Amino acid sequence: MFRLSSCALALVLCVTASSAQDALPAPRPKAAPTPTGPAPKADKMPLSGLAPAVPMPNACTYSYPVGTTNPQCQAFVDQALGMYYSYVWIEAVRGFETALKHDPECAYAWLMLSRSLEKWGRTGTAPSVLPYVAALGGPAHVKLPDRVGRNAAEYALEKAKQLAPKATHRERLLVQARLQEKGMWPDTPADARNKKAAATLDELLTLHDDDQEGWFWRAQLAEGVNGKAPFYKALLRVNPNNPGANHELVHFYENIRRPALGWPYAEGYIRSSPGIPHALHMQAHLAMRIGKWGPTTDWSSRAVELQKDYHALQKVTPGEDHQFNHHMETLTRSLVHDGRFYEAERLKKEAEGYKYSYRPEWFRMALAEGDWDGATKLVEQFRKGNKADGAYYAALLYLEKGETERAGAEVDALKQAPSGGMLKKSDKRAELRQWEVQGRHLCQSGQGEAGLKLLKKAVDATKNDYGHHAWGNGSVLMEAWGVGALEAGDAVQAEEAFLEALAHDSGSVRGALGMWAVCDRLGRATEAERFLALAQRLWSRADPDDFLRLKNVLASKATRLSTMAAGRE
Repeated sequence: MFRLSSCALALVLCVTASSAQDALPAPRPKAAPTPTGPAPKADKMPLSGLAPAVPMPNACTYSYPVGTTNPQCQAFVDQALGMYYSYVWIEAVRGFETALKHDPECAYAWLMLSRSLEKWGRTGTAPSVLPYVAALGGPAHVKLPDRVGRNAAEYALEKAKQLAPKATHRERLLVQARLQEKGMWPDTPADARNKKAAATLDELLTLHDDDQEGWFWRAQLAEGVNGKAPFYKALLRVNPNNPGANHELVHFYENIRRPALGWPYAEGYIRSSPGIPHALHMQAHLAMRIGKWGPTTDWSSRAVELQKDYHALQKVTPGEDHQFNHHMETLTRSLVHDGRFYEAERLKKEAEGYKYSYRPEWFRMALAEGDWDGATKLVEQFRKGNKADGAYYAALLYLEKGETERAGAEVDALKQAPSGGMLKKSDKRAELRQWEVQGRHLCQSGQGEAGLKLLKKAVDATKNDYGHHAWGNGSVLMEAWGVGALEAGDAVQAEEAFLEALAHDSGSVRGALGMWAVCDRLGRATEAERFLALAQRLWSRADPDDFLRLKNVLASKATRLSTMAAGRE
């Protein structure tokens, strides 16, 4: 039989211990040094297979003193922590393993390398014992390398365990809590692991109430919907610019449907991590729900630029950066919403170069620009993927062009599921699409009462749906209802619809211009002037020709309103 030992094999790690063996490490100065260069060897590192990290001194303001006397180890630990708290798992892994090339005995770097490898999802396979059996010619009582039988994350955690006795008291408790959580500590039955770990972190915070890592990891063990938030808020009293707490609170308030309450934390996250793209992106999760379109578009644009700089610096491909596609898509939505089509077209070319596709946003941009050829090409691409998608977008195109008969044919096609049967009632998205285009078609074809009934039905089904309102989608159906009311000549419903659009998205230019068209047609000049000024402000960075086109389209549709509906001024 083979006996696995806890000894570390230097050949496996390719590192050499450089710190004292028995004394505790000296505390690090308050001001963390900037990494002056990557680890000594530029070849791939053994556990992650990544090249060593390149310094990113302005990425994040966060610093957590760890038990090391090596300033480069400390600097790369700080860099990696900033990346971890922004979910940039590949850079967290890279940073912690680079730190260990400078000081292989830094227990906290090993602990966080283990956590980061797990998040990255590339823990590797555990080296087999079989080659040793073959080399020895059969079973024998020998000491095997620590790496045998453990994947990379497990090995890193075992190293943290081995080095904990030489670490600072804070680090020892942080390591112990993680080992308890994993069931790798004495007297930790499966049903008490989290409870034991939480008690250890409570001890840490009782003795060191300024320990930022302690507060963060204690939050992870809290129970209940609101359990984590008090720990994050306590952490922010220690450091208002802690990246982990601010980031998590943005998600927390988004998830509990109180996005406005999360905005201060979105701003705090940006302050904490001004050079990390995800920090500038995250505010969009809230901003699109609460109408802060100006800031979100500019910050999302900055996030994408930072991300491209990061790719060049660390030699990372877009495919290796799991956040990049989402960040590009979010920026596309913002630019199209704000009428910044020139920038959106430029971004579209970049996205296509990466083989990314944001067809719904590109289609809406083509409609707004009156680019019928571009919209038609996109419709054909939709048809290739899904006949129902093709019919829906084709109907929108023909409705926008005023080709009512052709729109009707697409509406009929949409009523049929891809299999040829009727749509299932459980398919809410398909049902909403059907109501939207069928309602618009009825309004255009002289059956306004029936069409407006369907459009309002779609609005009523979604106006209180928090999920539907994500990513700037809150006013889309209300805008469709308002346009349908103009086409049906119903001033009362047009006004209600456009005001609802502005209530659900204060950045709705169609809501503002729709109200201008209604008020202008009905002789309510003062109100019309006010709504026009609002629309001009919302699309202040749009091409004036695009703004004028949208204004003229809505004004033309408003001619169907009877001036007999004129009332208040």
